[in-house]
Amino acid sequence: MLGLKPFLILAAFLFPVLLFSQQPKTNNNFLSVDSIAKTVKYKNDIYSLTKELTSSYSEQLLKLRAIFIWVTDNIRYDYKFYNKHKEPKIPECKADMNCEQMLKEWELKYISKVLKKGKGVCDGYSRLVKKMCDIAGIKAEIISGYTKTKPYQIGNAGSVNHAWNAVWLDSAYYLLDATWAAGGCVEDEETGKLLSFKKQFDNYYWLTPFNDFTRNHYPQNGKWVFEPNYTKEKFATNPYYASDIISQIKLVTPSSGIINAKKGDTIHFTFDFKGYFSHLQVNSNVYRNPEIWKWENISKRKKVWKEDTTALKKQKYTSYKNNGDKYEFDYIVTDNSLYYLDILFDYRRVMRFKVNIDKTDL
Repeated sequence: MLGLKPFLILAAFLFPVLLFSQQPKTNNNFLSVDSIAKTVKYKNDIYSLTKELTSSYSEQLLKLRAIFIWVTDNIRYDYKFYNKHKEPKIPECKADMNCEQMLKEWELKYISKVLKKGKGVCDGYSRLVKKMCDIAGIKAEIISGYTKTKPYQIGNAGSVNHAWNAVWLDSAYYLLDATWAAGGCVEDEETGKLLSFKKQFDNYYWLTPFNDFTRNHYPQNGKWVFEPNYTKEKFATNPYYASDIISQIKLVTPSSGIINAKKGDTIHFTFDFKGYFSHLQVNSNVYRNPEIWKWENISKRKKVWKEDTTALKKQKYTSYKNNGDKYEFDYIVTDNSLYYLDILFDYRRVMRFKVNIDKTDL
């Protein structure tokens, strides 16, 4: 599982009951914990590293925070390994081996390699967090599952491609994703290859409430589904959210990323948004606003983004109403060939919806 972040119903009786908190834990001491954690250096020993990070705190929450901040601040996403389309190779255990001991030894070497290189993919991040939590006396688990990172994924959960952690604090489980909290990758849209990693801490993936976390994460193992009737099929219908905007936006209506409509219908959008934008636009397969930015050659080897003033004059904007953080607007379906809608804030796509047009009366 490689689990990049682009910078760009299971019956309850089948699984043990797990207590899970919907509310993230907060603490006024995080500023101090964060700043101290960032000064700690790795000295070729994960045990002394964890002790130095956590020994000053009696509260498990603060120990965990120090671990989380250190990992996200010091481990970079290994985009070159990702581009090779390889998985971390776990040794095969044969019948005459002590498999548990072999796996422990392999995992320690693997984690040590991540620490030494200062980079890894999601498997490395999640194993490192769990190991440091184990050393610090914090119960932690690794969760494998599905993620939504592309606009075309609406209606399709995809394959298991990511790993994150659950931690047990004060008699309840909390979720965190150190990989995505560390930053994101720049992707070549034509080839799909990652070009670079941009370090940019995202606190959204620290002890994220389940309802927010599962907008773009879904566990492979049903025991980590903490909301009744929230199936993989339901997860698949979530709209696409831009990774850098998801922490600020909460959709109210439509209730799904898949909209059933017919020509002449009015689709009413309402959402809460904690950020700021001036212009709202809707793009679709029927009509797309022209791109306002284009590459311009300033030398044989250098290009820069330049605003296209001609394209800017051709933009169509959508009227909206807002009251504080609450926004609403309408979209009228005018074409039977409509199959997707992109919502743009200030010329950037922030959400996508799939549209199924009812053509029975045609």
